[in-house]
Amino acid sequence: MSISSEVAGELATDLIHVMKKLTALRHLVPRFHPAVDVSAYPVLLALKRDEQRVSDIATCIHSDVSTVSRQITHLVSAGIAEKVADPADGRAQVVRLTAEGRRVIDDLAASRAEWFREMLDGWTTAEVKEFASYLARFDSTLTTELERRNSPGKEDA
Repeated sequence: MSISSEVAGELATDLIHVMKKLTALRHLVPRFHPAVDVSAYPVLLALKRDEQRVSDIATCIHSDVSTVSRQITHLVSAGIAEKVADPADGRAQVVRLTAEGRRVIDDLAASRAEWFREMLDGWTTAEVKEFASYLARFDSTLTTELERRNSPGKEDA
């Protein structure tokens, strides 16, 4: 069943407000390492999954390669990440977390969980789980839309 333009518009407006608040909060969250800016957190989270090439990280976090490359350079110089030869192609490099980088990620995850626990104090566990399920569904929809718009022969909507 399709939703009405009015409902879609209301949701779009609500999401704009949420995105603005998330942007404002982004600058207020505590730093977990003096050399790691909050803008590098998506890179760290991508590296938490596995070592990757810079271009793969950029694709994963929906950023451009030059930005991710600068962030990686900074993380490497801070001892948070390291570049090593790609096992699949020795001519290329992959980036991986160092032990310090894994510690930073663990601290980030623990602190973020506590922050959300405090922020959602008035919510029940069932409400949080329901919200998380809708959020995961919306994330999947966004991923599908990104893939559709980035694919060759896309139709502009």
